Parts: sequence; structure tokens; C-alpha cells
Amino acid sequence: MKNFDYLFAKNWPDCPFQVWLNTDAEYDDTLGIYDKIIVSKHPQNLIRMRDIVFEAPYTIVLQDDHFLMCPVDTKKVLASLELAQKYHTGILRLIQDPRTNNWFSENENLMEYVPGTAYRISARGGLWDTSYLKKFIDKYDDFWEMERKGQSFSDSLDQKILCTRFRTLPITDAVRKGKYEEFARDVLEANDLIPERPVLTARERLKECVKAAIFEMNPNSIAHIQEKLNIGFKPKYKK
Repeated sequence: MKNFDYLFAKNWPDCPFQVWLNTDAEYDDTLGIYDKIIVSKHPQNLIRMRDIVFEAPYTIVLQDDHFLMCPVDTKKVLASLELAQKYHTGILRLIQDPRTNNWFSENENLMEYVPGTAYRISARGGLWDTSYLKKFIDKYDDFWEMERKGQSFSDSLDQKILCTRFRTLPITDAVRKGKYEEFARDVLEANDLIPERPVLTARERLKECVKAAIFEMNPNSIAHIQEKLNIGFKPKYKK
């Protein structure tokens, strides 16, 4: 968590929004980046978020393994907020992952995750309409469940899910299966930070690459099977 804090403070010092931390334990904010800390004892992150009294109409959701790799262009983020308001999006995703070929507005460099798209719901770098976000908080227990099962639920809702063509929020997903990706380790070491976790081995990376290749063959069908059979990597919680 401290590594996330350092990279956030370094790369987004002019963040114009309030920064809130929702955690399951008391936390020492040594860098002073959080305007509010909401402590909830639930291990599942979406259940914890039910204790938040949201104040803003839009919310950017980040997890502690979403490292900012380089400085954030605040003007681009604010321009994205204007687009989210213009099109009344449920989510305007600020990082294109997975990739989509569906244009929404070429002039505005906006892509769309149309209904039925695998993983159109994601906890990674999204600018959420807060009322839309709360529907998922109330329905699912954690981000894993939301991403696996939220696609079909989102298909039933009216608001669009759009995405900036380019990476507006320069984050990297640092952790996979409880270990750091190599690139995340490199980001930390470039900032004189000590990795808090082990790094994926070559064999583990190969396994993940094979799984990703299989997924890319038919992502919608595979995501549908995962949702129906409730399979795939699941977070483990301490009892």
C-alpha cells in the first residue's frame, strides 16, 4: 500500500479531486494524500464500499495494485469528466483494457464497450457515474465477482460504457495471482522502492500468457462460461 501511495503522490500531486481510502484496517497515512479514510472490517472490497457515504456525482475507482507509472495529465482527466457528463456514461474507462474495435466518436477519441462485450465491467481506472457504481456495490461482494458476473447485469442497464482511446490514466496492473508483474517491479525499482511481494516466475508468466492467448480466441464465449460456471481465479479471504 505504501508503494501505491508514493507513486500516487509523486505522479498526481495536483489531483483536483478528494482522495478517499476504503480499507479493512487502521492505516497510517504518512504522506498525507487521503482526505478521508473509511475503515470497514469486511474483507470483501465491495461490501466494504457499502459503508461509504458518497458525496461526488462521479468516482474514479483504483485498487492498491494499480500503480501510476508516470505523471498524470490532469487536463485530460478533466476533459474526460466532461465527456462522461456529456454522454451520461455509466463508466468512462480511462484505460483501454481489454482492447475494443468499436468506435463511439472518432473526433473525441472515444471507444465503446457495447453490450455483450467480455469484461466491459472492470475495476481498473474507470470514471464511474456514482449512482451507476452503487448498483454494482449493492449487487456484488467484490471486484472479482463484479468483473466476472457484471457484464450481463450491465447489459440490462441503459447507460453506455465508453473508453478513451489512449491511456488517460497511466496505471499498470501491478499484481497477478498475488505476485508482482516484472514491469511493476521495474517501476518500483526505478523509484527506489522495495517490492512488497515476490515477482512472477518465468513459468508462471508463460502460463498466464497461454491463458491470455486462449481468451483472445473467443473472449465473449469464455467470459460467458466463466460467469455461468463461476470459475476462474478467486480472491481468498482470511476468516
